[in-house]
Amino acid sequence: MKETGGRNSIFTFDRMVALTSILIALFLIHNEYNMPNPNIQQTIGPSFMPIAILVALIFSALLILFTSLRTERKTGDADAVLAEPSLQTSAEQYKIMGMVLLGLVLYAVMLVPVGFIISTSGLIVWQAQLFEKGKWIRNLAVGIPFSILIYYLFVHFLEVMLPGGILSF
Repeated sequence: MKETGGRNSIFTFDRMVALTSILIALFLIHNEYNMPNPNIQQTIGPSFMPIAILVALIFSALLILFTSLRTERKTGDADAVLAEPSLQTSAEQYKIMGMVLLGLVLYAVMLVPVGFIISTSGLIVWQAQLFEKGKWIRNLAVGIPFSILIYYLFVHFLEVMLPGGILSF
């Protein structure tokens, strides 16, 4: 835990991130409920997914908050400071972060013309290769079926149209 205040500060970095995430998520949920509803008939309204993701964000932030509180009780402040991993970022980590961002930009550019299934499969394989180098078969075996499954669920179950692109079904 990185402390932002004094030695015995209750405002650690983890707690501030968790509380800020909760407040932002609650604000966005409030705004989502105040959005006008479309007049078209839908199985699940357009608010379902954003609210579900924001609720998951709140639960994740609460988990971080409670873990932070429990960790402080278990170990003394001196032990927690000594156990803190180095926050130095190496050149290799910057390179990987840049490659992740490049993959996301290429995904955004290719999504509509190429289609959801191909571009999402490519993004998953690209990101997996950055973190698990040399495991092409496994990355392809996960990326392609995952993209097809998500496409099927959104188009046929949630009735949300995704770009078909080259494979337009």
